[in-house]
Amino acid sequence: MNTLSLELRLFLAERATWIVLVLFASTLAYGIANGARMGKAAHESAQLVEQDRQQWTKQVRDALERQAIDPRQVAARPTVALLPPAPLPALAIGQSDLLPAHESISLWRLEKPSEGSAGLENPARLLAGRFDLAFVLVWLLPLFLLAAAYDLCAGDREAGTLRMVLAQGVAPWRWLARRALARAAPMLLLAAAGTIVAGMLTEERAVGARVVLALGVVLAYGLFWVAVCALVNGFARSAASAATGVGAVWVGFVLVLPTLLNVIVESLHPSPPRAELVAESRAAAVEAEQRGNELLSTFYRDHPELAPASMQADITSRMLAQQDEVGRAMDPVRQRFTEAVLSQQRVVDRWRFASPAIAAHEALADLAGTGYWRHRAFQEQVAAFKDELHGYYSPKIHKQQPLTKADGPSFPRFEFVEEEPGRWMSRVATSLLGILALAALAAVAAGTRLSARKLAA
Repeated sequence: MNTLSLELRLFLAERATWIVLVLFASTLAYGIANGARMGKAAHESAQLVEQDRQQWTKQVRDALERQAIDPRQVAARPTVALLPPAPLPALAIGQSDLLPAHESISLWRLEKPSEGSAGLENPARLLAGRFDLAFVLVWLLPLFLLAAAYDLCAGDREAGTLRMVLAQGVAPWRWLARRALARAAPMLLLAAAGTIVAGMLTEERAVGARVVLALGVVLAYGLFWVAVCALVNGFARSAASAATGVGAVWVGFVLVLPTLLNVIVESLHPSPPRAELVAESRAAAVEAEQRGNELLSTFYRDHPELAPASMQADITSRMLAQQDEVGRAMDPVRQRFTEAVLSQQRVVDRWRFASPAIAAHEALADLAGTGYWRHRAFQEQVAAFKDELHGYYSPKIHKQQPLTKADGPSFPRFEFVEEEPGRWMSRVATSLLGILALAALAAVAAGTRLSARKLAA
């Protein structure tokens, strides 16, 4: 313990140490502020959407208190499906800046492709990603750790003082472990403090488990890079070669491997262009419109119980029949899009341990509630709600059956159901254990290399 405290005092006595710590604290604060700002905007948007929905529901129920209403009047107004704000938005923005958090659903536009986010974004900015806390922890934390701990013993070996240190009888791996811990501890404490602050800025209250798991991921990720420093120092002959070695490892794990995995994923499971989805939708709509009367007759022949008594269909019934035909034509196209994205994510999940940076970022986005799987659950529930909306209003419109006061409580209403905690906990725990395994592997390799004979050679 005396060696640890001595190394810590020596490390903190250097002016460069405090410069690095201040820079890291500044990037943490900036990342947290960006995430908190995005989270606040999402929360305010959700409140406005919810207020508008409640106001419309009240207007409809008040009208039903006075008289019956044509169902077409209610169905014509879009219903908003809302994804609640993320539990920990200040931790990671994730895919929330790419995928919409709410979708307007109208009975007349059920088969139209989603228009995505309402706001316009710079494509270059979306490609680069947001500067959030997850970006700081995954991409910049290793750089700051490497700057603090890259020269654990290579400089002493170059200066010829390493033999004097080893002559004191201390085990090389213990001495190096204490030195590495002393140099990494301030940076890891700042990272842990930033994670806790991000958890305190959320509007949710039941996020304790998420914050604890996030701390585990951050500390495990930091320990991996400390072990990498120790391993590189076991081979490096000088401080310069140690700096070059740890820099090369950072480039490989944080830049090269994630980019390579992205290229492989896109090659194995290419996503069809979105323009194809829009073009297919328009073509199907045009064809259905041209066959409107034929489709309506076929529909009533297949569903005679919905045919009005006069059998004189109006334009609304024709639109519903056309939409059913568009839906059948678009199902294979949508299925291709969904399967391509799902296959890409499964490949990423399978190979994320090729780089701890990928595993750490996936885990942090999952914990923040801005990852792929939560947005996928939202899209699946939106698709089910569209079927529910169609199943509720379409029969009433075909039968020309008005809405009454008794129908008020049964109006379709979208309520997002969060996935079971065990599912996201399982994904995060797998990532955490994988990062710990990689850290342990690097530490064991470093310990094997850090013998007195090999270090002094």
